[in-house]
Amino acid sequence: MSIFKTAQAGEVKTKQLSKEGCRVTLSVEAGAELVTKSFQNAAVQVQSRAQMQGFRAGKVPLDLVKQNFAGHIKERALDLTVKAAISSAVTDAKLDAVGVPTLTKADFANFKDNTAFSFEMAVDVAPEFEVKDYKGIEITKKSDTATDKDVEENLNRVLDANARLESAQEGATIDDKCYAVIHYKGQRNGQDDYKLSADSELVDMSAPQTMPGLAEALIGLKKGDEKDVQTKEGNDTISYHVTVDDIKNKIVPNLDDSFAKDMGFETLDELKKKVKESLDAEAKQNSQRDEVAQIENHLVKMNNFALPQSLVEEYTESSLHNFVHNMTQIKPEQLTAEQHKAFEERIRPTVEKDLRIGYIVHAIAKKENLQATEEDWKAELDKSLSSSQNKSDEKKIKAFFDERKEHILATLTERKVFDFLKAQASYK
Repeated sequence: MSIFKTAQAGEVKTKQLSKEGCRVTLSVEAGAELVTKSFQNAAVQVQSRAQMQGFRAGKVPLDLVKQNFAGHIKERALDLTVKAAISSAVTDAKLDAVGVPTLTKADFANFKDNTAFSFEMAVDVAPEFEVKDYKGIEITKKSDTATDKDVEENLNRVLDANARLESAQEGATIDDKCYAVIHYKGQRNGQDDYKLSADSELVDMSAPQTMPGLAEALIGLKKGDEKDVQTKEGNDTISYHVTVDDIKNKIVPNLDDSFAKDMGFETLDELKKKVKESLDAEAKQNSQRDEVAQIENHLVKMNNFALPQSLVEEYTESSLHNFVHNMTQIKPEQLTAEQHKAFEERIRPTVEKDLRIGYIVHAIAKKENLQATEEDWKAELDKSLSSSQNKSDEKKIKAFFDERKEHILATLTERKVFDFLKAQASYK
């Protein structure tokens, strides 16, 4: 038993003062008996660490400990009293607490041995709501198979990704479809600027350029030609001296059996079949994700209720930390107040939506008796074990399932709920 769960029946009195949204405020009185017990326990705990000349550590007589470490004992007794009283108050009030309770009002100066101690506390609880409008959700079904056009576009991207560059024939000129290999030196307002100079620069004439006016000036030039180019960038005058080293054309492979063999297939038909299968699998996943998104959006729209703000704050901060850590070069603790606020405002709506969906799914699972069972967990474990390659993998899988059992059960319950909602949905 936790050392903080020592309050006995009658030692704590609790009264609910208010409830706003998911936040409940309680008035709590820790009786004199509980306070005295906390002082006794605190004295013994301080004694175990007390050191005084002439005594071994932890062996100082209790009366000397009380005389010389009264402040430490009172501080520890207060901690024991408050934690025990809070635990008892939450239980007595039958609250489904979802966060750590916080003291909102207390007069610590009046905390003394053998005297009742009163304080007020706030605790966030799970939302209470009647889940509604979850049957017969209208879902617009997206295609879960790839079209011939999808296959063709994919193959064209594969061909383009396997293209090669070949030097153009002698006498060829630069147009808007080729690649130009150039070197150039540039100046800004008459001063050399290394940022405007390059050797063996490959310029895709069909794509937008970052160097203003350079690509346009290359049109019509031949290999070996030189040209001076001048253009404007804002108020600056930019000038280049350009030399054409080579002109290259992109050669795209033919879509035939020979190309298919290069890609590891016997025939072009086999390649097309594989591409179709891959795109069909992708289309099916996208369709399923879209169904879930439509269901979630409907549930959130039709079930509006207050959320525990402590959880919203906690999850927002955690998500912000992960986002900044993974997506930027900035450490979360280096964010300015403005940056932190901007990220928080961006992330909070998603956090609130996910938290709301979690409560709704839990409510549907309870109402429709869709909770995952031990047998469901075992079946999922067996499914994972059947795909393992060796004994070492099996041990890792079993360890993972044991360690994450509650999480896996929650995931299986969520899967059951969405399968149920899809079965009850109205598709169009």
